[in-house]
Amino acid sequence: MTIKYIILSVLAGVLIGISLPNLYVPFAFVFGFLILFNIISKGNVNLTFFYSFLTGFVFSLISFYWVNNAIVHYGNVNIFVSVLLYILLSSAFSLVQFVIPSIFTSVLIKRYSTYGILLFPFFWVWIELLREFFPFTGFPWNFAGYMLSYINPVSQIAEFIGIYGLSFLTVFIPVALFYHIKSKSTVSFSVMSVTVLLLIGVYIFGYIKIENFAPEGEKYRIAILQGNIPEEIKQDLDRREEVLDIYIRLFKEAAKEKPNLIVLPESALPFPPLAYDNPLKNRFFREIEDIKVAFLSGFDNYFTLNKEFYLYNSIFLYNEEHNSIYFYNKIKLVPFGEYVPPLFEPFKKLFPYLQGYDFRQGKEITTLNYKKMRIVPLICFEAIFSTFVGNFIKKGGNIIINITNDAWFGKTSAPYQHFEMARVRAIEYKLYLVRAANTGISAIVNPVGEIEKSLGLFKRGFIVGDVYINPYYSGTFYLKYRKILLLIFFVITVVLLFFREKRVLDITKRRLV
Repeated sequence: MTIKYIILSVLAGVLIGISLPNLYVPFAFVFGFLILFNIISKGNVNLTFFYSFLTGFVFSLISFYWVNNAIVHYGNVNIFVSVLLYILLSSAFSLVQFVIPSIFTSVLIKRYSTYGILLFPFFWVWIELLREFFPFTGFPWNFAGYMLSYINPVSQIAEFIGIYGLSFLTVFIPVALFYHIKSKSTVSFSVMSVTVLLLIGVYIFGYIKIENFAPEGEKYRIAILQGNIPEEIKQDLDRREEVLDIYIRLFKEAAKEKPNLIVLPESALPFPPLAYDNPLKNRFFREIEDIKVAFLSGFDNYFTLNKEFYLYNSIFLYNEEHNSIYFYNKIKLVPFGEYVPPLFEPFKKLFPYLQGYDFRQGKEITTLNYKKMRIVPLICFEAIFSTFVGNFIKKGGNIIINITNDAWFGKTSAPYQHFEMARVRAIEYKLYLVRAANTGISAIVNPVGEIEKSLGLFKRGFIVGDVYINPYYSGTFYLKYRKILLLIFFVITVVLLFFREKRVLDITKRRLV
């Protein structure tokens, strides 16, 4: 271990970290990965473990710093304990996403020479695939593909290969460059040239796709309300009237624009939707009684049934007569935010913010249907789960509505990261995305990822825009063939390993003869 490589590892982590929202330093990740690959190429597994861990750790500190902000400000956790938890999270993330691919690649480089670096993007993406499902309900936050998705023409390829394919392309760019720098062979030059031409081709294809985009189908006018209510007010039971006043005013103002549907954020209205006789609920529906507009809102949905308490994070859809016609209970709950995993139950005594009732997990993937809209209802970070969203669309979904409350994140990069991940879902599945966020970013995004209307962070107001429901929508290439693409990806990974291993064995046999 030398000071030189420690500094380089830290620099690599910084360069990769600043490639994500909201910094988006163009192609900084290329130089970061090149530094990491140079360390991995030494073929020393022990040093690779340490330096790749350091790179991933610094990356995590930069890209997940908002976790510490949320724990301290809203979890009432001691700053020293919060920093410790932040360090543990960063360490765990680094071990999984950075160290494992680096170790495997280092072993292959030692055995197969520089050729081994070509396997790194495969190992990286396999880890990302696993992260959609583990740990707990999954944590697919800040995939490598989001380092490139801000170049909207390039992100159009997600319609065919999803965010995972975009991640592969992102990581393969520095891999191809490094492979040629080290090998300087005809093969390595060909690999690098094809990668550059592919990137240019993807950009041109995406640019044409965006330029030629024209909405199809029946038009619906959507209003999105952004209350911009600080979390301390939302959590104060004595200020529920104040919260209600804000949304009643916004609701009435937005209704003047004659929308077909009004969308409110996650947990927007401060009363239980199933309550039979609740003063706040009664007042809200009395105030909007003459406004014959359908609306959708998030609720903390709590009730008692057979002496047992139930709590769900829910979306309810109301028709023009303000009768509840559909609802959805959140399935992908946030660990330690909405529930405590059973293994960590003992820690409730140590952290007050973990105490109290856990949200229950919803069970059914379903669409909320209004007229020709088959709404994919996503609450909070459910929008970052690519496969999960696709499962809704396979149920007939033809428009994505994501409601969220990002007030927890404060003035950090998290709201930008969260929004970008949701935006890519619109491209991936070629559907309109309607996003209502308590403190922003609220937006209407079209199927090629263009933001048609938006309201920025910490602004109170509403936006109104049009979406189109295509009656002939049958899903994107990625939606239809994602399982086949996964199988092909697995086969290629195995073939690349087997091909080189066979060559090594053949060379060994010839030497023995």
